[in-house]
Amino acid sequence: MSTEMLKDALDFDLIADVFVTESITASPAELHGQLCGYLASGVALPLEDWLTMVVEFCDIEGWQEEASRAAIVELYTATLTLFQNGEYALVPCISDDDSPLSERGTTLSQWAHGFLAGYGLSGQKKDLSEETKQILRDFANISGMKAQMETLEENNDNEADLTELVEYARLSAMMLYSEHHEVNPDVDHTKQSSIH
Repeated sequence: MSTEMLKDALDFDLIADVFVTESITASPAELHGQLCGYLASGVALPLEDWLTMVVEFCDIEGWQEEASRAAIVELYTATLTLFQNGEYALVPCISDDDSPLSERGTTLSQWAHGFLAGYGLSGQKKDLSEETKQILRDFANISGMKAQMETLEENNDNEADLTELVEYARLSAMMLYSEHHEVNPDVDHTKQSSIH
């Protein structure tokens, strides 16, 4: 599967539509952040465990639509493949560039909050490098900027600052992942036909 197709599975609106269909009030950005944080911590997260986490996170009994579950499985497999293929092409699942700056900023804060939660859930707390600690502190700061982000004014300076923050979050997540995992360009988790 091409990198562009993998990135399409991380489209914010796609996951937001799933949440609407399933009457889920949680943030799609926070859910994806949680997945990224868990994976970047170096702890394995089998698909079935991830699906259990999603149901708990979203506070639902199960999926009303099979297509919803399929989209969530695709979110997982695409994220894992983008982390592993060495192209540094992973993107946070946040509102796209056509959305107002305030919405993009708010979803980035939610993503950073989710990342920290996922990292924490993984239980990986021993022997963190100084760099890792700094990234986690930075993510905590981004998460804490939610109120500021909600009132972000549309201007070129804010646009540039936000673009830089998104890029920092994106690269930092992949850097943390590559600290714990071998990069494997040939891996494509979307090709696995059965779920173990």
